[in-house]
Amino acid sequence: MKSFTLTIVSVLALFCTTNADFPGIDRQDMIEEMEHYLVDNAGTNSVPIVSAVSSCSNYAGFASDPQNRGEQTSAQWVRFPFHDFVTADVAAGTGGLDASLGFESDRAENHGLFVNDTMEFLAPTMNAYISMADQVSLGVLVSVAECGGNAAAIPLRVGRIDALAAGPSGVPTPFTPIGPTLAQFAQAGFAANETIALVACGHSLGRVHAVNFPEIVGESPITSTNLDGGVTFDSTPTVLDPSGMNEYLTGTGSGGGPLVTTSNVSARSDFRLFSSDNNVTITNLAQNTGRICSGLFEKMLNTVPSTVTLSDPITPMPWKIVDFIMHCSPGGSVRIEGFIRALWTTTPPPNKITYNTVTSSGNVSRQHASDAASGSGSGLFGSTTYYHFVIGTDSPGTTSMNFQGYSYPIDDTIFVLPTQSTVKPDANTIEVKAAVLTSSLAGGTMEGTLYVPETQQGSMAKKITMVTVPMKFLSTNGNYTLFDGLVSVSNVEGVIAKVAVGSLGSKTVKTKLFNGGI
Repeated sequence: MKSFTLTIVSVLALFCTTNADFPGIDRQDMIEEMEHYLVDNAGTNSVPIVSAVSSCSNYAGFASDPQNRGEQTSAQWVRFPFHDFVTADVAAGTGGLDASLGFESDRAENHGLFVNDTMEFLAPTMNAYISMADQVSLGVLVSVAECGGNAAAIPLRVGRIDALAAGPSGVPTPFTPIGPTLAQFAQAGFAANETIALVACGHSLGRVHAVNFPEIVGESPITSTNLDGGVTFDSTPTVLDPSGMNEYLTGTGSGGGPLVTTSNVSARSDFRLFSSDNNVTITNLAQNTGRICSGLFEKMLNTVPSTVTLSDPITPMPWKIVDFIMHCSPGGSVRIEGFIRALWTTTPPPNKITYNTVTSSGNVSRQHASDAASGSGSGLFGSTTYYHFVIGTDSPGTTSMNFQGYSYPIDDTIFVLPTQSTVKPDANTIEVKAAVLTSSLAGGTMEGTLYVPETQQGSMAKKITMVTVPMKFLSTNGNYTLFDGLVSVSNVEGVIAKVAVGSLGSKTVKTKLFNGGI
């Protein structure tokens, strides 16, 4: 794994953003989820996305006999957004990176395993915090990082909204003439030189497969160890580098790949592009590959419908609270619990972390110490260490938890009670228990919402369905009133819960933290 310099960002400052993409989902939760996927790559609390492209030659798809398939997940993950975004119409404000490609795998312009392989791999980690399109953007970043590039070179944002149907056709194919190809990219916001460079950057990885394009590479590449008959674009198909560009310019090695050298002249789409400006762009790209490719990949990933507002770039957080939960005792005492995550590169953090809490009136609790470090991990941006904490609070009225110069906001007015809530996977039911200050109830009643990832027709991507949880009075615990609700759902994995009384809403909680949660 590679490590990079961290930029220090205040936890409190990050919580000032309050945009929501699904009603009730805070934009900051989306940012923190993407940061989690970006940073926590192996070990404790890890997400298995980087492992799919580490090493760069790995195939993590779902075809039989995967090790002999001749496929490459990193190349698939770069190809997917290329096909997804290029039918955008930036003038009209439509299309772009929206995962509509998941509905388009049967189109001739999308030959191959890459669409469904990508959707199927990423579907389990999609939830209301992170769309499929946002995960696709992450897939490009980690592919670049694991294939010789720099993870910090592509600023990553969240906020993309998944389409619920297919988009327009029009992805250029190897047989599309140069004029329509450039016109399609221009419609998507890319100038001719950007088009040439983006295609060359993408074709630094991967192969043209005989099972998809026998009219380009023939069937002879198909063997028992190359079942799909992959023919590489250059001599370094697992490194994002200028090899293919230089081989094209010098006529050496692969000569620029099958889409330059094929005997089927009508399929020489790369040759038509690269030579369309007398090789000016490709020559410059060969000298500045990393910088130019990263910039163009970023532009591609940020091409979204005009109705979508992306976040600011996400920065790895040196200190972070994860799996935060709240408890309410029968007497109304409130405890907070969770983990502090430290992200570091060279100097290990201390064995324990001290922290305190602050109330709305400014009262500061005594210093408390976390448990000793109890988990560790690694990733693109360094190593992680985890510390469990649990503490009673001066509630109602506790507003933050402070540690290592950072401040984590707390709202003890209304909150879900994960350790009293239950997920029953066999019955597909979720029971939600929650507390609200009786003084804030004001004669109203509580309602719960579950954000449930569900299967949908036509795409292997999931969609989020909001399920209402009717809540009934359960008990009075000191200053708090507790409510309880039970509902059946189609799926219990990746569900997020929230409760509200009128306009007063709780923080969202992953139901994996409930009893029986997954």
